[in-house]
Amino acid sequence: MSVEGNRFLRDGRPWVAEGVTLVGLVSPERRVRDKPTYAAARAAFGDDMLAEVRRFGADTVRFQVSQAGLDPRSPIHDPDYRQEVLDGIALTRAAGFNVIISMQWQGVSGKRDPTGLPSATTRRAWREIAPAFAEDRGILLEVFNEPAIRHSTPRDWGKWAEGVQPLIDTLRAAGSKNVLLLGGVQFSRSFYGAPELTDPLGQLGYAVHPFLDRHNLTREQWEKRFGDWAETHPVMATAFNANAGGNYCRPEMAGQAEALLDYLAEERIGLVAWALDMPNLREADGSYTTLDDLVCGKRREGGRGGAGQMIHEHFLAH
Repeated sequence: MSVEGNRFLRDGRPWVAEGVTLVGLVSPERRVRDKPTYAAARAAFGDDMLAEVRRFGADTVRFQVSQAGLDPRSPIHDPDYRQEVLDGIALTRAAGFNVIISMQWQGVSGKRDPTGLPSATTRRAWREIAPAFAEDRGILLEVFNEPAIRHSTPRDWGKWAEGVQPLIDTLRAAGSKNVLLLGGVQFSRSFYGAPELTDPLGQLGYAVHPFLDRHNLTREQWEKRFGDWAETHPVMATAFNANAGGNYCRPEMAGQAEALLDYLAEERIGLVAWALDMPNLREADGSYTTLDDLVCGKRREGGRGGAGQMIHEHFLAH
């Protein structure tokens, strides 16, 4: 993987990602014992789950990993967890998939960072794992998941740069040659007004999470938040779903989700769906969720309504 201009390349040819997130390795094992869905995702990871990824039509697996679990100075640090992460990445690469590693700070990581911003913990976590795959250009590094900056003023972007630039510097000092993916402000929703950061290798990409909140429903809003940035920078949607249990559910969500997928395809922006090992892309019987007969806030028998079938068809069509 590499970037050139506003495109991602694989083996030197333009590439548009079609991926899924897996959350089974998002925290050390002991931190998910009281979280049944995450415990089930952890138990499900392996060859069979990777076969499900292939059946879904994806070529890329995005792992979320715990910065606190990897940081040797953290109270939840687990040395076995580091090896689990490395083994999971190796298994996935051996199965022929591209990999994105996303550094997670939110509650599901096992220890929430109250600042929601890159910190010394983030840098120490990357130092623990980045050297192991520094030469594997089939792995992209999403340096920090969803920075908790709520606005896009110059002051906010200054705070963002103060946190993210040291991560770039840390990873390059650790020998990483991987493409680095930077999430924007507003929890990776926006690049409106973003400053340029410095990478000695010139291999920066940008990760947007275009969940369908009220600021993210129309072409005009998509263009302002990330489409205009994508005219001159390589952008990938590294997390997206739409389901009945989500915070932004609305009766017309199926049409809005379909319009967003069409926009991403038109702009050649890759898509990573969240998450194949959680009950929002697949029903309990293994079929893919749909937004047919959507009732917001209601669990359907065997699972939840979601965009699984829509995203699956999107991947097969493109």
